Amino acid sequence: MIIQALGMGGVAALAALGLLAANFLRDRGVEASVCRRVAAVVGGAGYLIAVLCLDAWVSAALSAAIALLVLALRLGFGQQVRGLSEGLPADRWPEIAYPLAGAGSLTVGWGGLGDKWLAFVPIAFMAWGDNAAGIVRASIPSEREASPWPSTAMLVVCLAAAVLYQPYWIGAIGAIAATAVERFRPTTHPLWDDNWAIVAASLTVMAGLSAFGK
Repeated sequence: MIIQALGMGGVAALAALGLLAANFLRDRGVEASVCRRVAAVVGGAGYLIAVLCLDAWVSAALSAAIALLVLALRLGFGQQVRGLSEGLPADRWPEIAYPLAGAGSLTVGWGGLGDKWLAFVPIAFMAWGDNAAGIVRASIPSEREASPWPSTAMLVVCLAAAVLYQPYWIGAIGAIAATAVERFRPTTHPLWDDNWAIVAASLTVMAGLSAFGK
């Protein structure tokens, strides 16, 4: 019970830290897309604490609750999530899609299939790999949008995160799937964005390979 309580406190603290850091940076003139990436990276650490300290359903419920809280803040108190939502079109909701995708991965990978690392590694691809690609892409002149470096950065980070899943080759193929989805962006739907696509693609591939390998 003590570990569970500490874990829940740690997840909540990191969620709050990510939001406050994004707002702090935005207030000091940092570009909104960078602020969102900082919050996403911090959020990945929160999910790691969740899989280490909590059970599947508590973790998924916390992620869903964070999504609902951020949604409520954006709809009623937009200034409180300025670091996450400023500069976005009105129909874009990545700060909601991110924790919902996390909740979905935890529900399916851990709650349904009983493997917490199968649930977490796709979240790590979303939280750390996708943002590595975004940071590199933002540093490249717009006329060089076809540059391979953003995808290279994402793949390197995702391959590192894949170490958490064994056998490693399954995680590595999941990393490749996540990178391909981010690169080619199969959808522009306001909610079915990169976050959902990365998690869904890598989780599906890894779960299928894991089942086939048994």
